[in-house]
Amino acid sequence: MPKYSEETLKNQKEAMDEALLKIKKCRKAKFKKLEIGVNGNLNVFPEEIRELTWLTSLSVHCTGIRKIPDWIDELKDIKFLDLSTNRNVKKLPSSISNLKKLKKLIIDNMGLNKLPEFLGNLNSLEFLEICPLEFKEIPQCILDLPKLKRIETRGYDTEHLPSLIAKRLELDRKECLRRIERCKIKKHKKLNLSFLYLVELPEELKALYWLEVLKVAGNDLKKLPEWIGNFTELKELDLDCNELSVLPDSIGKLTKLKSITLDENRLETLPDTFGNLKSLEVFALWERHNNPKLEELYGQASWFTYLPESFGKLSSLKIFSIAETRLTKLPESFGNLKALKHLAIYTSIKPDFNFPKSMINLQNLRGLCLSAFNKVPDFVGELKNLTFLDISHNKFYSLPDFIGNLKKLRVLNLHSTWITKLPEWIENLKNLEDLDISSNDIAIDPEIQKKLPKLKDYYGLYNLYNAKSC
Repeated sequence: MPKYSEETLKNQKEAMDEALLKIKKCRKAKFKKLEIGVNGNLNVFPEEIRELTWLTSLSVHCTGIRKIPDWIDELKDIKFLDLSTNRNVKKLPSSISNLKKLKKLIIDNMGLNKLPEFLGNLNSLEFLEICPLEFKEIPQCILDLPKLKRIETRGYDTEHLPSLIAKRLELDRKECLRRIERCKIKKHKKLNLSFLYLVELPEELKALYWLEVLKVAGNDLKKLPEWIGNFTELKELDLDCNELSVLPDSIGKLTKLKSITLDENRLETLPDTFGNLKSLEVFALWERHNNPKLEELYGQASWFTYLPESFGKLSSLKIFSIAETRLTKLPESFGNLKALKHLAIYTSIKPDFNFPKSMINLQNLRGLCLSAFNKVPDFVGELKNLTFLDISHNKFYSLPDFIGNLKKLRVLNLHSTWITKLPEWIENLKNLEDLDISSNDIAIDPEIQKKLPKLKDYYGLYNLYNAKSC
């Protein structure tokens, strides 16, 4: 028996008391769903669960338990079982195979070094989530389960398990076609094909020309077909986390598109036709952050290099947000984006970013975030309608006087800069409500809240402005 400190024993007791309270409520109300654990301090699988024979959903995850009890099969109505992140559990009881109604089993992030063959008896199982890193093989009887629709591996490397890769691709293509067929029959306007490991969009998708929302994030798409331009009713397109190196010219036909997300792809730029997206309101492109494997393979941490001049034709654009790209400048036409309200540029690659003179035309801008620059660009002083200015994580020792002319500022974020004192003109910002000077060596004037009557907080705000969530 391991020896525990007094504090650990106290935490374990509190965790068990919390679990027993949930079990008591479940017993009293005959709830069919029970979730316990989460905080990691629970170290024993509660015996009291054994009485809850009517349960259909049970989650005992993120705990310190060492054993799943043999009596688990007495919960005969269980359809959903989550035992994930119980790292001390080294094996599963064979009695799990008696759960004849079980449809979804989550056993990733456990202490298992192999999958037991008796899981091949779960003939109702439709969904299996595992962490395959420690597995040398996957029993074929599990891969051959008759109702299995999906095996989720949470992005873990599976190259050492070719049979798993083949089965997962087979199942995911079937699931993709099922979703397309269901959408076709019911004429749904939204379709989510995300995280299905697709290497290309299936031809069957072409028939759904009425779609307004299409999500294909988290796949392995290297290109989009030209017929993507036939989806002229699309308003939202999610292409995050794929392998796209180029967008087809036909993307410009999506004239009703309001939002497109392109995070973590391999795009170097956008086609000139991108400027035809007259309805586009949100543009977000966040690249991989500090990915050493990527740098080793490709000699760079991101691909995106420049925006075409046509980008300035996006007359409806309200939110522009980029991060960790190789972008070094914005096109002169950027100042034509008169509808722009929120602009965020995070970069740790090229702090000598070049802003065009036309930026002073962005008078509708309300929120501006510039991170990892050497100075505050001059155009900021002309943006009289700014209410939010985030210039955190920048390498400058003083602030330019023109910030004091931004009378409408309500939030000023100076977290993690190199400034050592606040300038006198800070008193001019009478509408300032939040001033974050955390992670700076700055002495605070004890009279500051008298001089700034609306100021609520001046330390620890650190709520970095995220234009994507506006």
